[in-house]
Amino acid sequence: MLVFILCLLTLAATGQAADPCQLAQLIDEPRRSTNYTSAYTDYNQLYCDNTLKVGWYRFNGGSKLATSCQPFYHCNTHVPVWMRGSHPTILGQPVSAEVCAPGQAGCAQDDCFTKNTIKVVMCPNFYAYELQPTQGCTMAYCAGDGTPCEAHQTSPTGFTPGCVDKYPLMLNGPHLSDPILTYVNSSTGKPTSFEFQCQINFDPARNDVGFDVKFLFDGKWDMKVPTRSISGAQQRTVSLDQKYLIGHMGQNVSCAVSSYFSAPGAIKGPFIPSNGYWAGIKVEQNRLEVGEKDKPRTLVMYSTVPVVCPPPHDVTCHLDIDLDPINNNNDIDFVKECRVTFYPGMWNSSTHRAETTFQVSATRDGKVDKDKEIYVHFKPIFTGDASPAFNNYQVPFVQIMAKNTNTATCWCTGDPHCKTLDMDPSKANVLDYYLIGDFVMYKSTNRNFEVQVRTWSCGAVSCNCAVAMKENNDVVILDMCDIKQYGKSYPKLTVPGKGLMSHGTVISQDRSGNDYLVSFPSGAQVRIHNVGGVALDVTITAPEDDFKGTEGICGYFDGNPANDLKHSDGKVSNIPNTRFQDNEFVNSWRIKPVGSSFFDKTPPPNPSLDHDMYFCKCDNKSKQIDCTLDGNVAKPNVQALLPGAAVTHQIQNGHLTIGQITAGRRRRAASSILPDDYPAGYVYDYGLTFVPVLKADFPSVHGKSRAEADAACSAAIDQNPTVQQCVQKTGLNFATQKENCVEDFKYFDDGAFVRSHMLNAITTCVDHVLKNESFYDANGNLPAFISTDLCPSYDCNKHGSCTRGRCVCDAGYIGDACEIQATRPPVLYGVVKTTWIEGSVLCDVTERECETAYVFGTNVFDNTRLSCRVEVLKFDGHSFVPTGSEFTTAAIYRSMYDVGCKLPMKSTIGGLTVVAFNISVTNDASTYSNEVTYVRTDGRCAKCVKTGESCSVKSRSCLIEGNCWSANETNPANPQQICDPTRNNIQWTSPVTNNPLTTESSYTVTTPPTAALGGASLSRFDIWTFSQSGCKCAHNPSDYSCACCDAGGCQCQAPHHNQCSQCGKSENCGSPQPAPENGVDGFTNVFDDCPCKYDPTKGSVCACCKEDVNACQCGPDHRNQCVDCSHMEQCGNKPWIFGPPFTRP
Repeated sequence: MLVFILCLLTLAATGQAADPCQLAQLIDEPRRSTNYTSAYTDYNQLYCDNTLKVGWYRFNGGSKLATSCQPFYHCNTHVPVWMRGSHPTILGQPVSAEVCAPGQAGCAQDDCFTKNTIKVVMCPNFYAYELQPTQGCTMAYCAGDGTPCEAHQTSPTGFTPGCVDKYPLMLNGPHLSDPILTYVNSSTGKPTSFEFQCQINFDPARNDVGFDVKFLFDGKWDMKVPTRSISGAQQRTVSLDQKYLIGHMGQNVSCAVSSYFSAPGAIKGPFIPSNGYWAGIKVEQNRLEVGEKDKPRTLVMYSTVPVVCPPPHDVTCHLDIDLDPINNNNDIDFVKECRVTFYPGMWNSSTHRAETTFQVSATRDGKVDKDKEIYVHFKPIFTGDASPAFNNYQVPFVQIMAKNTNTATCWCTGDPHCKTLDMDPSKANVLDYYLIGDFVMYKSTNRNFEVQVRTWSCGAVSCNCAVAMKENNDVVILDMCDIKQYGKSYPKLTVPGKGLMSHGTVISQDRSGNDYLVSFPSGAQVRIHNVGGVALDVTITAPEDDFKGTEGICGYFDGNPANDLKHSDGKVSNIPNTRFQDNEFVNSWRIKPVGSSFFDKTPPPNPSLDHDMYFCKCDNKSKQIDCTLDGNVAKPNVQALLPGAAVTHQIQNGHLTIGQITAGRRRRAASSILPDDYPAGYVYDYGLTFVPVLKADFPSVHGKSRAEADAACSAAIDQNPTVQQCVQKTGLNFATQKENCVEDFKYFDDGAFVRSHMLNAITTCVDHVLKNESFYDANGNLPAFISTDLCPSYDCNKHGSCTRGRCVCDAGYIGDACEIQATRPPVLYGVVKTTWIEGSVLCDVTERECETAYVFGTNVFDNTRLSCRVEVLKFDGHSFVPTGSEFTTAAIYRSMYDVGCKLPMKSTIGGLTVVAFNISVTNDASTYSNEVTYVRTDGRCAKCVKTGESCSVKSRSCLIEGNCWSANETNPANPQQICDPTRNNIQWTSPVTNNPLTTESSYTVTTPPTAALGGASLSRFDIWTFSQSGCKCAHNPSDYSCACCDAGGCQCQAPHHNQCSQCGKSENCGSPQPAPENGVDGFTNVFDDCPCKYDPTKGSVCACCKEDVNACQCGPDHRNQCVDCSHMEQCGNKPWIFGPPFTRP
């Protein structure tokens, strides 16, 4: 065995350097053309070359780098990179050139803000460029000037002319029909079933196309419902039989279609969604108000799908829905008159619903316990006749409320403008308050109910940014004060304290997360509307129980506005006849001491405040549903209709939808590790020194006039169809809302608050109609324009039309309220922080689970294709660098502003704990949002800056391979190595010897013995590393503890000095390539299995060379080895791997 001192060997090149024209890799991206301008400016479909590896490249079609500065967003990037000067004209001769990128001022003033040097060589049919990675994102090289094909097209060159569609282009989305009756096996001529049809809007004469059709339920695909594929001419309709509705009653049914050409291997287009159809049964009114000794009320129950039965049940077909006979005392008899029945003949093909009625009687007398609330509750359906899809479906309950003869509404909208409980909404004397802090908006002195608001600075004035509501032991908080970015915040719903809700408390949220309604058992209601992430509009409805028993900014509720401005000390201020400020009054309701509000401290639960929920019963005498509120009601023998802290999602017209919302602030587990959705605290400015900067008159902050404000506000309010009907049918005047709108326009002339006041006008109208029996019909039903015809967000966000209570969205928009831009991906603003530190992207595994990263932004659409893309980055001793690993993970939808992304399991990313992730979100599994970074750290050893850009290792610890180790802990994989932070805190080290510095004379490396003929597949640390120590260190020439390299390898710099990488590929330092998993060595994949270049007749007995390096087979003596083509003399230099020569001279 040979023992020698191993030193780094520098090899002299004996041949010519490789030809750049042969090395050049193709970049086939036609949108790099100067003739292409991106339509999108905020997502990662833009090119970015900051991860481009150094090397030679060429562009498709022989395109040349642009030689003039290009405007922003040309070449499908934000900042285009161009080459200064002209291209070389001599073939094969590389020249240096300067590349530039413009600064913020653009090409005209700053065309070369950043610069770099590249090499260019003229090749026979193209130019080759030795490119460097760009300095940032999104920044990319511009090449060519052709017109690229559209995204859905392709051509041989990627450019026009000759572009053809990749897949058949659907100009209009599919349409889901209303239920269609079918007559399968009908012997009586009666319908026996029904179906939905997904109708594909595409030329029926085309026979070269095919379509995949999925049916969705609440936007999600059920794997039990098969995807259908159709092709050929005339095939443009796919049916969904009613049997597939099992488990999906009460949900929105829709379809989605992907198109493709019939040729083999054709590309399939993205799934295009259809309109939706709500399938289920419900009562037209989910909340009924009754007065003393009212006559029995008739309620309408309707089904949006037909009740039909297959033979032989079609003769006696019907569907029974029974009142649930809940009774603790077991003395209530259930009678058939408390049953609602549907028959096939009730189906109306014009209105697409079947209707039936039932009667409810209810009274409220002096014996009533004010804490009681009653409900009409229905049993789950079971039928042996009709479609089994109805089985186990439970019709939503109806809440019965005693008519509040004395109710009132208080609201604070905009920045903010408040109307107290007794103020006349038609008069202009509105209270403006521009203070920052925590305030009591409403408090009952008759019972345990309170609403608090928190305000923040929104420019020169203040706005509501959080609302806390408490009735008895129920506490509900909606808060967006933690994200201090104008227009980018969003409300987060939490249920703190005991984590459970009373049986009668219902929280309703629209799917988008913009509108909330919290209904309490007392009849009190709080409505909250998110105004573009800037403000929260708050409207409180006071129940009769609070008459002559309220205080706070909403005032004293007794019908007399003169005493509404009652201070906390009892003093009463006068109310002027015009809009006014009274900071003394508002400050008297500031919550003191600072930090004692519900936002800061959750009141402990009080068992004496708990109360029960009661249900209606069947009356044997009247044969009606009896909802008498005098104690003679059925008390539930179940704990709750709603699970603890559950959230019911309801769109404005009352149809139930399904969604996921954070259950609220939960108690810490015994391990003190918090769940990922546990809300983080934040630093709040209580505004004790805030002074608003008010404008006496126009122009606005950006120079707009009063006339422009009047026009914008009038268009939003006066021209709204619901407002117009309200004015016509009730005579209400909305001058106050228009004046508030104009006032806000002075400070927010981008129109951010215009819709806010339109919504307030409609809310005012609805409240007015609810309290006036003259507007009800003979059956006690509300007029359609404020009930069944009222659409989500009232105006479909001006991106659609309202039809029968549903939004029909314009092209390019989707969502219940047309709130989502279908052609654009989500936009991410950042990571939902897990700590009180503002702007932090860190999640510490010693405090949180760190298994789901919550991100926030906008334009997130809840559907089956919603998912996340997660790129893994590892710690290199200072910062995080890409590993090349990327995962598609599940998304947890919370609102259009907030989504959770599941992170890859540790086992799939090399066991890394301290790791970073670049996260993006897609609505359609095709186009993705911009990326945001989330860093999982471990506070035991890592100390990272809040932005995650860099980390350091704490003293007396090591951070090795993404995990924390304490000083002197042993490497589980090698007991001979320990964590020694005094020598190296990011790599394992050997125990300290008497001579800590390894010198040339004290360190030897032993060469392994010659392998057997044919070679031996040795297990090695890295294919470019001969030994992890024993050679002179580049960072310290007197130290020989660094890696020794194989031919073609170069020593990595500290902290990876115990590794070698391929010369010129330093980006691989820190990522060893073990052998033989990554080949025999750096140039050879396997010893034999490839044809011999020197003699093809020998068969596949020669080595297979690596393709990503300049490798060539050796001759017959060493046919199992590959070496650098420029250094063929290296053949036979590794006998311990490749064995002896095959032939002897």
